[in-house]
Formats: sequence, structure tokens, C-alpha cells
Amino acid sequence: MPDRIVAALMSCTLLALPPGCAAAQASATAPSGFTADTATPTGLMRGATATEAGCRALEETLWVGAGARRECLRYIGAGLTAPGPNETALVILPGDPAGAAYRSVNGRPIVEGAGQGKDTPSPRMRRAAAAALSAAAGDRPVILLARPGMQGSSGHHASDRHSREEVALIDAALTALRQRHGFHAFALHGFSSGGTLVANLLARRGDIRCAVIASAPLDLAAFYRAQDGSVLEEWLMRRRELADPMQADVVPSASTEIVVLGDPGDRRVAASGWRRWVAAMRRKGFRITTEEVESPAAAAASGGVPDRHGPSPRGLEQLLACAVREDPPGREGAAHAVPRRLDAAAVLRALE
Repeated sequence: MPDRIVAALMSCTLLALPPGCAAAQASATAPSGFTADTATPTGLMRGATATEAGCRALEETLWVGAGARRECLRYIGAGLTAPGPNETALVILPGDPAGAAYRSVNGRPIVEGAGQGKDTPSPRMRRAAAAALSAAAGDRPVILLARPGMQGSSGHHASDRHSREEVALIDAALTALRQRHGFHAFALHGFSSGGTLVANLLARRGDIRCAVIASAPLDLAAFYRAQDGSVLEEWLMRRRELADPMQADVVPSASTEIVVLGDPGDRRVAASGWRRWVAAMRRKGFRITTEEVESPAAAAASGGVPDRHGPSPRGLEQLLACAVREDPPGREGAAHAVPRRLDAAAVLRALE
């Protein structure tokens, strides 16, 4: 560890944290080549850069680009030992960090409060969740893919959230995973902002066999409005940077199954938004299954009213049902173990 970081940490106490202590702590936990560890609350708020050498020195990383930008995206995999030639990989894209609150300062988005009052699942818990999902899918490959600026990936979560660059980086990561592991197709699950990504990826990829979108803001123009109908500053300042699924040029594909789920009482992501997206996609010729679910995660919002915004086990059930179906005619799939029962609620807790 560099001497300057050691010195900074030695000056920090539990009773009083001098300026720069939080930054020193975030840097101290970061892998070599990273300026911060975005798996920590401080690193998530600060964001992080990474070097290619630092990225490639770690296991389960992807050095990917969007235009001139390069980032290191982390992932946790299960069932990756010997994928078949026509393998479908299940990929989970997480929602925003638990407890995160967003605001704009002079047009610059920032995130606050993430990880406060809630234990963050450890990498060990997340790896166990990936293994459980793989077993439930007959030992098919499972990838828990971290978004930019989150869960150890480099990037700046507050700025990357809902952006065109975030979509491009995740798109590049899927291509890299396909090249590395020999996947033929993907079954994607995205909760909340992870679902926004899945919807946008439908316009960029032809290898998405299943797309499960849960409680996701799919109409960003409506999502970035206050309760009184006024447009939020972040939308006014960044609308050209943001990737609104309502504006994506998606071509219908008969080989893609799309499932959209949401709680009609969701206080963070109004059901009217994803319903508008579903209606628009159906007018283009898409066949989409929708399902209203009751969120089991009734976290207290302002005033103690449950926000009813949380991942439902039904989303994972729909993902597994799609992924384990027989391969299309004329395509011989790899042999798989018998799918095992999944404790979806326990897995979801580890994925938050």
C-alpha cells in the first residue's frame, strides 16, 4: 500500500474523520490500478477509474470500451466450466444500490445514502446466489454483471445511470462474455435501472433469447418529472446523454421472449411508464407478456409509507422458465442436469 495512503489512514479515527479520510479509505480497499472500490459506499459516491493492467490482473473482469472511453467491469460467474456450443447464459443486471438517493448539483448528478442502514451482500453471498441460479437452470451458465461504477466496476454510477454510455459498455461486456465463454445467446434479467438497460439492449443485440424486465423506468421523460409535473434539472441538463427506451429503435424478433413485471402500487417507478413502453412495443409487433406483482420488499419511504419497489421472485421464475425451454428446432443444445428448486427470495436478497 502506498505510504501516502497509510499515512492518511493512520490520521483517521472513529471519533473524527479529517477531510480526505473517506477518500483514503476508499482508495485503500481498491485493487491495484483502481482509484477507488465502488463496492464500498464511499467508492460508489466518488466513482473510480482503472488501468487496463489493473483490470486484467483480476479474475472475472472485462476491459471494455464505449467510443474512446474504457472501463473495467466486474462479474461473478457460475456454471462456466464447459458451456455447450449453443449455450444460453443467464445474465443478471442489478438495480440501483439499496438506499441510494440521487440529486443534481449544477447539472452534475450525485448519489447519496447508498448502503446506509442495510448490510450489503458480500461477494461470497453473491457467488452462492449465482451457483443457486445455475443449479436451478440445470447447471447453465449464470453471470452477475456489475454495472459501471457499482460493485467493484470502474465508472461513476451517478453519471452513468440511465446513460447511453452505460448501455454501450454493458453491450460491449456481453460481446466480450460471448467471445470468452462461447455463449450462443443470453437470457437477461434486469430490475429497476437494470431493466432499463435490458430494454435498451433489445435495440442493439440479436442474441437476446429472453428479456425479463422488472419494475423498471422505461419512459425516462416521465420518470424524470416531479410529482407536481415539473421537469427535474437532471433531465433538462442531461437528456441528450440519457438512453430512453421509449426512443430506442427496436426491431421485432420472433425468437425473443419479453416479460415485463411491476407492482401497480410502486411509488418509485410508476406502472404507467412501463405500461406505455409495452403498448409502444406491441404497436411495433412485439409479443410481450406482462404481469402485475406485489413487491415483497416494502421498504419504508418518506412518512413510513412502503415504497413497494423491490425485486419479486416472479422475475427469476420467469427467467428460468424461458432459459430452460428446449432449444429452437434445428439447434442441438448441450446436455444439462435436471433443474433444481430455487429459493428465489433468498437469491434476491443476495443480489440487492
